[in-house]
Amino acid sequence: MNRLMTALVAAAALWTEACGGGGATINPPPPTGKYSLASLNGTYAFVTTGEAITSGAASATPFSRTGSFTADGAGGVKAGGIYDVVNDGGFNTTVVISGGSYTVSADGRGTLTFNITSSGAPATIAFAIVLTSTSGGLLMDETHSPNEASTGSGNFILQSAAAFSAGVSGAYVFDFTGSDPGMNPESLVGQFTASAGTMTGTEDANDNFTLTSGSITGTFAPDPINGPTSGRGTAVIAGQNYVFYIVDANRVRFISDNTATGGSGPMLTGDAVLSASVPPSPSGSFAFLVSGSSTSGGLIRVGRFTVSGSSLSNILMDKNNGGSETEPSISSSNTNVTYDSTTGRGMLSFQSSAANVYSFVFYLSAANSGVIQEVSGPAGSASAVVVADGSILAQSGSPFSSSNVSGPYAMNWSGLVTASGLGMDEEDLLSQVTLSNLNLSGTSDIFQFTGVTLNTDFGTAGSINFNGGDGTGGDGKSASMTVKLSGISQINMIVYVVNPELAFFVSGNNSPTRIVAGLLEAQR
Repeated sequence: MNRLMTALVAAAALWTEACGGGGATINPPPPTGKYSLASLNGTYAFVTTGEAITSGAASATPFSRTGSFTADGAGGVKAGGIYDVVNDGGFNTTVVISGGSYTVSADGRGTLTFNITSSGAPATIAFAIVLTSTSGGLLMDETHSPNEASTGSGNFILQSAAAFSAGVSGAYVFDFTGSDPGMNPESLVGQFTASAGTMTGTEDANDNFTLTSGSITGTFAPDPINGPTSGRGTAVIAGQNYVFYIVDANRVRFISDNTATGGSGPMLTGDAVLSASVPPSPSGSFAFLVSGSSTSGGLIRVGRFTVSGSSLSNILMDKNNGGSETEPSISSSNTNVTYDSTTGRGMLSFQSSAANVYSFVFYLSAANSGVIQEVSGPAGSASAVVVADGSILAQSGSPFSSSNVSGPYAMNWSGLVTASGLGMDEEDLLSQVTLSNLNLSGTSDIFQFTGVTLNTDFGTAGSINFNGGDGTGGDGKSASMTVKLSGISQINMIVYVVNPELAFFVSGNNSPTRIVAGLLEAQR
């Protein structure tokens, strides 16, 4: 997303204690649940994307981290972890984790700290975490010191050491997103087949609103030093260098590497997911979420539809474009779906008027999941009106109701907010909430990077309102969600239920203006 950066006046002014009034005081509930220090035990692949600023810098810099750490099951992070960092503009750094610590409460909330060396001096980076299972969870970067601050959202997944020796092999579907060497938005989706260190595939690229599509080739090589312990390796895909981390037999994480070009190149991160065989043509109900940029600024689209043969029905979509949220009226005609059963690549389109045609390309990694990229633009043109990508997932477990959308969840959102009268900049939130009768109760951390305002342990309340068994409002409109943080005015969201364990949501019309996207993921 496009960001408006703000300056640091002085290091001493980095940390304020509130992020806007107007709401009632909400006391966080006592942590209850099944989690403990022993729940985080093993080697995990993690990723975060956000921005960082140092004392005296004129602006913050977007960046991404991807790497591997090992938790000992007793509150310690072992030495020997590693991660790679790339910033907007392409400068890369590889960082060794020399140790660290973590906490886990009964509700799965906790903290995670890495000890590192930065600019030749000892330093730490800190995260808030919420476990969704012993196999991983969500995390939010909340590093803050008198000299540097960074924020961002991401996740961590338990790695399988047995997969490290097998390397990258098989057919995968991928989604890499970020910025090109000129710091313009870029999105890459596609599929490749890897064998014996080489790969071939197909890619759809949207680089700064220009669309291209075609075949790609590449190579993979393990890191002889760190590969056996972290699954790390290097790759070249379509001429671009990457570092990768093998998660398990089904997933590989990538981050662009521009060291060979002296730190000039793209900032791209993403996952490749194994596709055991080409899935059948999509059929049934699907939900999707894409985020990125338009000429108006940050852009998010979320929606659902039903596929039957080559047509779509029951289409509902909400969009937040530059902070203005609307739900366009979608025509029941002029819809189309095509699918290539040899590659898993498909196209779909629908429209709200003659001038507003929404088009997407997607790649399925399984019958119920895949990646999706918006390619809306003039018919027959290589120009797009947005750069946005994300996930497409089959809806399951309906009819949705207060009885099955219930229990403990991790909640995360990330995007842009206007705060403190200083302009629009990044906001990240990480929560643990319990849903009962579609009412939320829990605890949140929120980091508004405008003014560098970190708030932890906020009491959290709210509710979800849907009447349709398909997770919509039941009246031809989308479902809504309200989030209330202690001392902060109510935040309005639009929510689409994927299944009882997962929901997508985006910000509605709010004051201050927000352009954020997030998810509710059940704790298991």
